[in-house]
Amino acid sequence: MFSRASRSHLGGICLSATNRLSSSASAASILPSLAPPTGFARLTDRALILLYGRDAAHYLQGLTTANIKDFTFGSLGGFYTAFLNAQGRVLHDVFVYPIDHPLGLKGKDGITSDKPGFLIDVDKAHADILRSHLKRYRLRARIAIEPADFHIWATWDDAIAVDSKSDIAPWAPGFGCVDPRAPGMGRRILSVANISQALPGEEASLEHYDIRRILKGVPQGHREIVSGEALPHESNIDYMSGIDFRKGCYVGQELTIRTHHTGVVRKRILPVQLYKPSEKPPDSLQYEPSSDPTLPDAPRNIARVDTRGRSAGKFLRGVGNIGLALCRLETMTDVKLTEEGSQWRPEHEFKVSWPAEEHQANEKEVKVKAFVPDWHMNRVSLRNRHQQQSP
Repeated sequence: MFSRASRSHLGGICLSATNRLSSSASAASILPSLAPPTGFARLTDRALILLYGRDAAHYLQGLTTANIKDFTFGSLGGFYTAFLNAQGRVLHDVFVYPIDHPLGLKGKDGITSDKPGFLIDVDKAHADILRSHLKRYRLRARIAIEPADFHIWATWDDAIAVDSKSDIAPWAPGFGCVDPRAPGMGRRILSVANISQALPGEEASLEHYDIRRILKGVPQGHREIVSGEALPHESNIDYMSGIDFRKGCYVGQELTIRTHHTGVVRKRILPVQLYKPSEKPPDSLQYEPSSDPTLPDAPRNIARVDTRGRSAGKFLRGVGNIGLALCRLETMTDVKLTEEGSQWRPEHEFKVSWPAEEHQANEKEVKVKAFVPDWHMNRVSLRNRHQQQSP
């Protein structure tokens, strides 16, 4: 289980009123500033797939890690979940929005358009792959699968805690759901038209949103949750409310349930800070727009600075001096998973190395420090309480 000492202060999340978007960030060499405390961003790296028809709910129930039966058609609710392959590895992490009908879209292939359906919010680069995956299991199911054209927005207000569906704003000029993946992630809203003038706060770019998300330690998409390789627990999908461990059979369930009940999750995706070999390790996770680190081509293995041995983790993606990495918990943090305890020591440092350019003699190198978000600890405590209360 986790030790108390593993709690980390993610300093980059504590925003002041002065941390507004900088107009000077127009230069290509300047990194984006922190996102505003109250704001919104259009998620242009996401796409929507419409799945509807008489068998849509039953069909989706057998393919995703969430329990479709827990969600009501026509409500403003939605949920986070994942599609797995037969070996229990993540293919796609998605948001799903139940709808009463396909919002006026006409059916194809004889499927009536007045049946309940779902909008599936997925990484745009893998939308076609997910559509092919959905069609693979279709057989005789009475469903239709089509692309859908909506704007996808993320909204947030750091001064307001949003943790349940009941907190969805009544003013929202669209529909969507609370983002349950981590505290402070705000809401996701879908709209047919551009509603930027109706959303509260300051408009931010997709890069600002990604920086905010990375600081909270929330991975998403095929670059961070590597399709066909990543495991749901290692990708924190269990912590991010994406798995119902009580539901019936679905593709990839066997390994996922076995890991939950009997396995030890030795690796997890964590936020990391990058710093130069000449610098001291940071005490807290801080995004510095003025930093000029050399980012490795991801993914790259992480190793101890002063020793040779097996990989300590894998660097997945970075923006400026922060990023996400798949980390061995008992190697890169003081997390204790077994009675033997963590192998980590305060003096241990870790690095990512990669080949230099042709005209350079030495390898490129940057040091990496991992941080365990407080919300990981809180989700573990909550899960343990639920297990103790279960009959």
